[in-house]
Amino acid sequence: MWIWLGGILILLLLIAALILLSTITLHLTLRKKNRDDTILLDVTMLYGFVRLHYQVPSVKLKNWREGLQFEKNRPENVLQKESSSVDQKVNKDQVQRWMDEFDRMLKATSGFRVWLRATLRRISFRQLEWSTNIGLQDAAHTATLTGALWGVKGTLVGWLSHHIRLKQRPKLFVVPVFGGTPLFSTEFRCIAQIRCGYAIYAGLVLIVRVLKVKGGVKKWLTILFKD
Repeated sequence: MWIWLGGILILLLLIAALILLSTITLHLTLRKKNRDDTILLDVTMLYGFVRLHYQVPSVKLKNWREGLQFEKNRPENVLQKESSSVDQKVNKDQVQRWMDEFDRMLKATSGFRVWLRATLRRISFRQLEWSTNIGLQDAAHTATLTGALWGVKGTLVGWLSHHIRLKQRPKLFVVPVFGGTPLFSTEFRCIAQIRCGYAIYAGLVLIVRVLKVKGGVKKWLTILFKD
């Protein structure tokens, strides 16, 4: 009997070790080409046994006041049991609400920024590619905008490399198109990984930090499960 119990315990420990040593892989693709706008996110866990998929098939910039409109109609999306067509707008007011919610999270968590920096350092980028084709009617304006885009990309990737480990040198491209016809297309691809064991540990640390703040749990629940 003790042999059987010992064997079961060893097996459980082995399974737990395999889970903790496994990696969570995120594949993110952002693509815009003419009217084809797509956001794809695939998450792979537990050596490929668990796969999650999310897709936003259309992103439209209606105008500066109304902002971006995300059109969703995908039955296979995570947490979406049946096919539906839902439009979600991201405008100035929505961004302000997100900023307010983030500020509430900071106040409801002890040392949230410290926790966030420590967690980001555990994330590694296995691949990062960002290519853009840009063209305006005027060749001089095209060249100016091309240089500005190079500067923006370099700044963003520099900030990212300071907080997250990059296993591969980022591949950045900005291609000017001199043809007189306005053109803009861009594609961003990245593969990020984090150890499952550290993700669980980071989650537990976050819970402890929230519990240290009076009313912290209630504030987080209000933000996460609001209507």
